[in-house]
Amino acid sequence: MSVTTQGSIPSAAMQSLDPLVVQGFTALRAAVKACEVADNAQAKRGAEQAHDRYDGMCVHDAENEFLAKGKAIVDAMWASFTSLQDGYQTSLRPHENVGPLLHQVYTETWLKVTAAVDPIIADVQARQQQEHWTGAGAADYMKQLPVQLSALNEFKAYAAVAGAGVETPALLQQSVFLNQVAMVNHAASQIGSYANTDTGDTYFQRCAWAGNVLRQCVDWFTTKLLTGAGMWRSALDDHVRQMTSSAVTNATVLTGETWPKATSATDTSKLPSGADTKYTPPTGLDGIGSTPVTDRGTGGVGVDDVAPTDSGGSW
Repeated sequence: MSVTTQGSIPSAAMQSLDPLVVQGFTALRAAVKACEVADNAQAKRGAEQAHDRYDGMCVHDAENEFLAKGKAIVDAMWASFTSLQDGYQTSLRPHENVGPLLHQVYTETWLKVTAAVDPIIADVQARQQQEHWTGAGAADYMKQLPVQLSALNEFKAYAAVAGAGVETPALLQQSVFLNQVAMVNHAASQIGSYANTDTGDTYFQRCAWAGNVLRQCVDWFTTKLLTGAGMWRSALDDHVRQMTSSAVTNATVLTGETWPKATSATDTSKLPSGADTKYTPPTGLDGIGSTPVTDRGTGGVGVDDVAPTDSGGSW
C-alpha cells in the first residue's frame, strides 16, 4: 500500500497523546455508524425491489439474500473498526506515557548536567588566559588546565550522549502517536463524508467504502506504524548505530578510572580536545511520517445481484 507524507500535527509539549487518539476513535466510530444508519435506511427500498422483482418459489428468497449480503458488508466494516481499535489498545496505548517520562528524564537530568558543566568549562578557559601569576607553581598549575579542559569537554559530550539515549526514543514514540492521531482523524473525516453520499441504486455501498478504508488503515497500522518500515525504523537504526559506535564506546580523554592529570611529560600539543561530536540526532524525529492513502474502492449490493431482471421465472 502506498503512503503519503503529511504535515505535522501541532503538539504543545511532549505529553501523552492518548486523549487525542481517543477523540479520533470516537469520531471514527460515529462516522462508521452514520454509514450503517444511512445504508440500512436505503436498504429498505432495495429489499422491497428485490421482493417485488423476484418470482421464484419462495417469495422472500431474494429479499433475504439481499439483506444477508448487506449484513455481511456491515459486519466486515465493524470487524475492521474493532481490529483497528483493538490494535491501538493492545500495542500502543500501554506505552502512552513512556515518551513523556523519557523526555522528563532528559530535561530534568541530562540537560541540567550539561548546563552545570558549561560554567566550569568557561572558568577553566578563563584561567588559561591569566598572566598575573608566574613562577614554578603557576607553570605546574597551568600545565593541568589543558588536560582538565579536554576532560570536561568529553564529559559534557558523554552527558549529551546519555541525554540522546532517552530523548531520541521519546521523540520517536511521540512521532508514532502523532501518526496514529493523524491516521484516525483522516479516516474519520473520509468515512464521515460517505454517510451523505448518494449511491444511487447500489446499496450498502457506504459501508463497503468505509470497510475498504478501515482495512487499509489496519494494514498500515500493522505493517507500517508498528514495524516502522518506511517511517521511524531508519531513525531508530541510526540512533542504535551511533550509540554503539566507536565514537561513543572509545573515549579519547576519559580513558581510565580516575580523572586525568597532567604531568611533566604531557605533550599538550597532541592532547585531544574532547569536544568532538559523538552523536548527531537523526532527522525527522518529531514530525509526521506517513499516513495511509485510503482508496474507498468499490462494493455494495445491487438488486440485480439477487433478483436478475432476466430471471424469467426460472427460480
